[in-house]
Amino acid sequence: MPKVIWFFRKKRELGNFSIENSFRELLPHFAGTEWEIEWREAGWYSEGLWNRLRIAWEARKLEADIIHITGDINFAALFLWGRKVVLTIHDNGFLEEAKGVKRWLMKKVWLDWPLRRCTRVVAVSQATKQSILAHTRYPADRIHVIHSVVPSHFRGRTQLPNNPKPVLLHIGLAPNKNLRGHAEAIQGMDVKLRIIGEPSAADHAMLQSLGIDYEWRSKLTDEQMQEAYETSDLLLFCSTLEGFGMPILEARAVGLPVVTSDIPPMNEVGAGWSTFADPSLTTSISSATKKILDSDWVSEASPGALNNSALMARQHIQLYMFST
Repeated sequence: MPKVIWFFRKKRELGNFSIENSFRELLPHFAGTEWEIEWREAGWYSEGLWNRLRIAWEARKLEADIIHITGDINFAALFLWGRKVVLTIHDNGFLEEAKGVKRWLMKKVWLDWPLRRCTRVVAVSQATKQSILAHTRYPADRIHVIHSVVPSHFRGRTQLPNNPKPVLLHIGLAPNKNLRGHAEAIQGMDVKLRIIGEPSAADHAMLQSLGIDYEWRSKLTDEQMQEAYETSDLLLFCSTLEGFGMPILEARAVGLPVVTSDIPPMNEVGAGWSTFADPSLTTSISSATKKILDSDWVSEASPGALNNSALMARQHIQLYMFST
């Protein structure tokens, strides 16, 4: 029986576990197939040069027919010469954030050098695939688009929220999550902003200076995330950069209207469900938000059955067959 090791980053207490949750949904569908899956987590956090080299050497010592690096630690492939390697890439956001020599080095360590070791690459969206092709010479026919899986613990809500005023859900506090843009867009509206994450002192000061009514929550369990979605009136997700945009589909699974960015991959993932806005224009975000709040869509929103884990597992099995 061929063996595949799924190699993950070391989880932090406060972090985003969408990568792990997506792969966890795939696991049951490998039972009864010819593929043995082993789940392994890196022994060190992805920080600093020394830790990252240790992670790459740890990957080198793994014994399996295929090593599948599952994302966010692309550099783990650096020492895997002569091995069958699959790498899932979620986004290339660092190329937008880093500048100068730092950007050059990160591109080498996160893209150029790891891709030389890869038999196949998984991109979680067409936008991510196009980004890989735009920044590397990796062959297009070896890049497979396999979407992330919506966790099955997200389920359709059975009743609509009855909040004193509309609650707008904002998820994440990385710069690309556009907290300031959201806050400026809703300034003056009679709404509450529900933030998932731990705002910094600067975030608090900004929100207070704009007169935003807000609350924040962090370190939520799966059930608490479900509750956060189902008791909100709208997901505000006008991110400036994403590899996929899982909250869009999580909101849809629960039955929550979405305002998101009219740029790839958000307009790819949210097609047919979301209301789109220009993430760089607060007037556009504001207009899209008011459009939903002033319409009947909030009360008519119905959940979608979106867990596609069986299909995504079949696509991974096919990918592994190509890789051997």
